[in-house]
Amino acid sequence: MAKTFMKNSDTLVIDLENEYKVLSTAGCPKIYKDVRYIVFRRVPKDFEYVDLDGYCKNIAKSIGIDYEKTTIFLTAVDVRSYGHATHMFRDVVAEAYVTFGVDKPSCIEASNSSKTIGVGTINIAVIVNKPLDEVGLLDLYRLVSEVKGLVMGLAGPMCLTSPSIGTASDATMVAAAWGNERFSGIATDVGLSAAIATLKALSKFLVGTNCIKYFVNSIGLQSLDEILEMALKAYSKAPIPMLSSSEVEKILRREFEDVFKDPNICMVVRGARLVEMLMALNLFPGISEEEYRADTPKIIADELIGKAIAEYINGFKGLLAYYWIERLKEEGILVKLGSLPPMTDDIVAAVIGGILSRVYDRYLHSH
Repeated sequence: MAKTFMKNSDTLVIDLENEYKVLSTAGCPKIYKDVRYIVFRRVPKDFEYVDLDGYCKNIAKSIGIDYEKTTIFLTAVDVRSYGHATHMFRDVVAEAYVTFGVDKPSCIEASNSSKTIGVGTINIAVIVNKPLDEVGLLDLYRLVSEVKGLVMGLAGPMCLTSPSIGTASDATMVAAAWGNERFSGIATDVGLSAAIATLKALSKFLVGTNCIKYFVNSIGLQSLDEILEMALKAYSKAPIPMLSSSEVEKILRREFEDVFKDPNICMVVRGARLVEMLMALNLFPGISEEEYRADTPKIIADELIGKAIAEYINGFKGLLAYYWIERLKEEGILVKLGSLPPMTDDIVAAVIGGILSRVYDRYLHSH
């Protein structure tokens, strides 16, 4: 349906080869206008521009295309790594183009402590060959937004107490030939094609994540270093003689990398965190939000999951080390661990305990 070409390393241009009616919230949007070109333009992470319209006119001019027939997405990611997918259902074809940058996810959080700070943008452009009227185009926009929210909620980075729905600066565009069809929801041919194309284009950026990053993103932290710091704090209470701090840090990092080669850990953690999100958002039957936040004794799934993870990593010794980490948390020695949500603190304690027990096994009797 569309021709794609790189104008330069920072500029991806999509030529629709015909004019389509567009509904867009891109950096330089078009609202129910006829558009032929879609541009993804890379900008600096600290990008600030007051006159966006003038900025985008200059981009179009530099490419040699008509700005009035162009909608322009802005992103800080490398546009050469864009995602693209096509899906056809019956005779309806949908194409989706995505650029994906999520340094800090946007989430529905009750507190201000982890609200969105930082950069990140998910840009999505969906083009269909089914003619739509204004309502149909708006309905398609709704559907694409629903699919993005679904994908991010299930598989994207998480905040501490809620799943992500995207980032604060996400943009979406839908395009179709002008027509009379006003229904484009998931039960229609055009809706199903657009939903699957969007899902496929987004999945490229999520299934390629390594397990360490997936684990860190799933528990609402920013990096492995935050967990490593907690592990080193616990280790300082029972250090191995003749093993320096720098050696231990390198060993622990290797152990984390080794453990997370196994995707089963991430499967269990993701499942537990999704349940935690439901309780935090008061969406889980039988447990109120207040009970969850108070870590009610009614919830024992967190201990069950912690026990399973610790034993999976290093058997009975891993389990004992998990209990030891829990005691350090309750004694106020691991303050950061104690600040995590009720299920997450058990997950992290179990991982740290299991990995530390492996280090003690390997090095305690060899020095």
